[in-house]
Amino acid sequence: MAPRVKVVSHGETTDLRIVRVEIDNFRGIKRLDWQPRPGINCLIGSGDSGKTTILDAIELVFASRNGVMFDDADFYDVDPKKNPISITVTLADIPSEFLRNDRYGNYTRGWHGETQTLEDEPDEARGFQPALSVRLTVDQTLEAEWGIFNRRLEKEGKRLPSLSYNDRQEVMPSRLGPYADHHLGWGRLSVLNKITEDAKGSRALLAEAGRIARAEFSKESKALFAEVIKQAKCAAQALGVAVTDDLQAMLDIQAVGLSGRGISLHEKNLPLRQLGLGSSRLFVAALQDQARVNASIALIDEVEHGLEPHRIARVLRQLKAPKKDGSIKAQVFLTTHSPVVLCDLAVSQLHVVRRDKITGDVTALSAEPQFKSLDCQAVSRTTPEAFLVPTVLVCEGKTEVGLMRGLDHYWSDTGKSPFATLGIVAVSGGGVDRAPMVAGYFRSLGYRVGLLLDTDREPDDKTILAELKTAGVSIFRWKDKHATEDHLFRDLPTPAVKKLLKSMISFEAEEQSFIDRFNRRLPERKIKSVGELEQLLDDAKVREVPGGLAKVRDKLDKDGKPDPRERGVFKDIAASEWGGEQLVGPNLNTMTGDFPQIIGKIRTWADQ
Repeated sequence: MAPRVKVVSHGETTDLRIVRVEIDNFRGIKRLDWQPRPGINCLIGSGDSGKTTILDAIELVFASRNGVMFDDADFYDVDPKKNPISITVTLADIPSEFLRNDRYGNYTRGWHGETQTLEDEPDEARGFQPALSVRLTVDQTLEAEWGIFNRRLEKEGKRLPSLSYNDRQEVMPSRLGPYADHHLGWGRLSVLNKITEDAKGSRALLAEAGRIARAEFSKESKALFAEVIKQAKCAAQALGVAVTDDLQAMLDIQAVGLSGRGISLHEKNLPLRQLGLGSSRLFVAALQDQARVNASIALIDEVEHGLEPHRIARVLRQLKAPKKDGSIKAQVFLTTHSPVVLCDLAVSQLHVVRRDKITGDVTALSAEPQFKSLDCQAVSRTTPEAFLVPTVLVCEGKTEVGLMRGLDHYWSDTGKSPFATLGIVAVSGGGVDRAPMVAGYFRSLGYRVGLLLDTDREPDDKTILAELKTAGVSIFRWKDKHATEDHLFRDLPTPAVKKLLKSMISFEAEEQSFIDRFNRRLPERKIKSVGELEQLLDDAKVREVPGGLAKVRDKLDKDGKPDPRERGVFKDIAASEWGGEQLVGPNLNTMTGDFPQIIGKIRTWADQ
């Protein structure tokens, strides 16, 4: 069998891997051209974007011909005449045995890893390493054809071969779907069969198992079938058929159909296929990882299916672990709908799948930020669900996130559709300078994006908001150089401001600490108690002070500890969430000014 690991010119050990996937007219995909990466490729995307279809397409290219059947529903727009299926998968770092001229060496193409380009001729001097493209086509006859593909040789009219059965088995990906029973036995295409040394080894083991079964059966068969054999012997002699005393019942292995499917893993007498769903999937995932020591490619649909969060983390940790020599394990293609999975993966391992509803074209965009200065890993750790919805509302900071969550609760309680139903998640952008960059990042991945910013300070990048607006980001900003905290204290009715003030003071170590901070901001008042302050809340100038104290950034004292005199009081999601639900929501219809109008625009945008 050909080795599946080879040493390339730059001295790094690399494994057989998929470098390009091209799909035309397969199910819901009109056209896809995707360059996956080594290691883990996790496909995410809301709705029926085509994630599982991509895994199916990869599997079919290397599938056994006898086991695949197509019907009209497999064609795009259910139209086989107009939309014939074509699926092409290109492999790089191919086994050296494949490069021999009597194998596939004359049909190889060239792949450039840095530029992600494919040519019809390998040219290692220019960085184009040998690659092999395998194509599956299906026309209106529903007959599938598999073969090596090279555009130049096709134009020259040369007949291109197909992968041999043994070579197909060598490169075929293993598939772990929702049900893992198949892989817990030695059936055809199971992962246990892959771990077995080779096909001849499997047949030898099966033959020996048949001999053992035959020998064990013969020990008990004489007593079990004695009466039947006696009657059969008498009947034969009556008709003149000569039979001896050696007539006996034996096991005919071929007749009973002993095959790999009939042999499975057991724990004591219990077949492992009777394990719980999660346990069986975890067991098979471990077997597939063992098989990947030989550089096989794995396909895992809905990796979280049947697994608790700690088991998901364990599976992903095993899949991400490098080989003993430190190199990356070959490739794993995942799909997921779980935030838990995203928390354990790097954004560079995520690919956002989008399907154009008009053209049917599908893209799989890498979630790795184009600008290294933008670290979006924090978003996938703190708010991973943002990557799984169609719409993201990027808020300047925690105060705005809490406000939106609180308003969402209020709207939901009053009969409006919650953000979850609308497919909207609010995320913290991390400040006025970073939030626009996060909004641009999500927009570049095809998300519908809104951006909520204060106006007390402008972003350092003076052009970024105009660029975002041109790119289709909906921007919402308060008026008159105000922050969210300013509007809460200025625009809410007095009874609501009193409640807000009490909530704010609860964050202080003691009430006098807040009074001291207030008097430093407005020394002419010299208030002595919170009760006295509450009597002055109709004064607009007095209301400005708590708003300023609520939004001040934390400052450290000379010992590096938070200075109680200069501590942000309202920079907390839970506190502002309470304010949004209990104070802002119920008073939206009675407040005047720009604040409730902007909130109304956000709600209108959410409902679109």
